[in-house]
Amino acid sequence: MSLRRDILLSFWIQGAGAVSVLLATLLLGATFGPEVQGGFSRSKAEIEFIAALALLGLPQALFFHVKAGRLGLPRALRFASLSVLLALAIGAVYAVVRHPQAGAFGALLLGLAVSACVAHGQLRAMTLLGARVEWFGAVTALPQVLVLLFVGVVCARSADAAIAPVWWTIFALAFGIGAVLAWQRLQRSAPPAVTDEAGWRALAHYGLATWLTAVLYTAGTLVVQHVLERSAGAAALGQFTLAMTLVQVPLTPIGYAAPLLFKRWMEQPGAPGSRRWAGLFFGLLVGVAVIVWAAASIWPDLGMGAAYDGTARALAILLAGAAAEAASRLLTIQASASGLPWIAVRAEVARWTVLVIGWLLPLPTGVLSVAAIWALAAGAAATVFIVHARTVPVSLEGAR
Repeated sequence: MSLRRDILLSFWIQGAGAVSVLLATLLLGATFGPEVQGGFSRSKAEIEFIAALALLGLPQALFFHVKAGRLGLPRALRFASLSVLLALAIGAVYAVVRHPQAGAFGALLLGLAVSACVAHGQLRAMTLLGARVEWFGAVTALPQVLVLLFVGVVCARSADAAIAPVWWTIFALAFGIGAVLAWQRLQRSAPPAVTDEAGWRALAHYGLATWLTAVLYTAGTLVVQHVLERSAGAAALGQFTLAMTLVQVPLTPIGYAAPLLFKRWMEQPGAPGSRRWAGLFFGLLVGVAVIVWAAASIWPDLGMGAAYDGTARALAILLAGAAAEAASRLLTIQASASGLPWIAVRAEVARWTVLVIGWLLPLPTGVLSVAAIWALAAGAAATVFIVHARTVPVSLEGAR
């Protein structure tokens, strides 16, 4: 099957997952308002951040070394299981520190949610080694579809929707079921082991870079939400997280294609094109941002009601940042496939530098101000790849 066909097939299957997350967010906003919807988005961001900590960069590192024939799959799965146990502990500790009102049972729920997310992330990555693309897409999309179904139940009952443990339970069930499906497919279609040369040192060198990239990005998202909620309130958080959710829509194709491109660019490291695609995505999203900004005066609340007034302009600003984000993500994939994941770490350091400067400056507090800082930070991250362009090998030119 060609790369183009693989990507299109993956897009349609995984598209169900992306649409599900978007619909769940919109459904909560329409049913309960920005405060509850913001709480849901914050819980999702917390789980993603803790999972990024516990994953230790292993999904990419394990796939890289197994695909390169330096690590056997059984040993790779043993490495992965350690991060699942670590996730349970980190999630529980995080709940005790950040959500003491949830009690011991709440700590267990968050720990289970994070460990399920980590198990799904580890197994999902390795299913691409042998499973058909449609199964990889199904494993990816299933938890997101289940989240929508469970959120629908919460909205139908209209009770206890604002309690964080409700969201933790939903994510634990959704990712747990997804991990079980991934495990089943891995047992049926996994390729045989080749060698067992790669050890902790090789995994740590590669995994540390991908771990830092994921942790810095998810931490930035979580901290931005926390700062905004403290300075402007829960309603502002709901507006910002809704805009952030909508911004993920144009970035979704890159997320779908990322594992397939990573696999292909490992197999064909010299094919040209990634910078061209990065420039194309950048130009398209800048154009969309201009259109949304122009339409904001007519549709300021995006049709969500008066509580979301002004969200359209925040969306336009964040779309401008997403233009740079799209370019960064494509170049990150190519760099990682070429064994140079540390370029992405430098990009995230640049992002954090702008975020910290933005928070230290006496800027107005509010959704638009925070959105502007986030967009500028995304631009700084993309600039790192431009600066490194002359020192990156020709193989980083990408694949068609």
